[in-house]
Amino acid sequence: MFQLFGQFVYAQSDKIEKEPLVVDEIQIDVKSVQIDAKLKTATVELFLTSYNRNERELKLNTYGTQLVDVKGRKYLFGTLSLGKILVKLEDKQNYINYLMKMDEPVLLTLKVANWGKDKLKELILVFEDSEEEGHYIETAVQL
Repeated sequence: MFQLFGQFVYAQSDKIEKEPLVVDEIQIDVKSVQIDAKLKTATVELFLTSYNRNERELKLNTYGTQLVDVKGRKYLFGTLSLGKILVKLEDKQNYINYLMKMDEPVLLTLKVANWGKDKLKELILVFEDSEEEGHYIETAVQL
């Protein structure tokens, strides 16, 4: 902190640049995290971007994909959307198949109803390995 002409000026601290989260050739970026106390909902938006393939199928496990609060409790989605595909929990749909194109970010939105007052910790994302059919990758996206 410096004093310059009677005003305080704060020097920028060295920011630690986070490496982008890349799993199975998909970059995962957090767009937004919101908790609405009035509606008692938690909403997380992620961008998923495929960089190393012209096209690839993303098979997302909807029941494996969950929000986790700071106390470690896991919550299933109320609604989950990937691009223009919308799935509601009551639809009982296990998977979303989505054709990703190279360098075109796809918006993934997960909304949980009946959210308490706890902060969000992470989103557990589960999708099929592009190299091994039937093998699923689980990754924690820190919020």
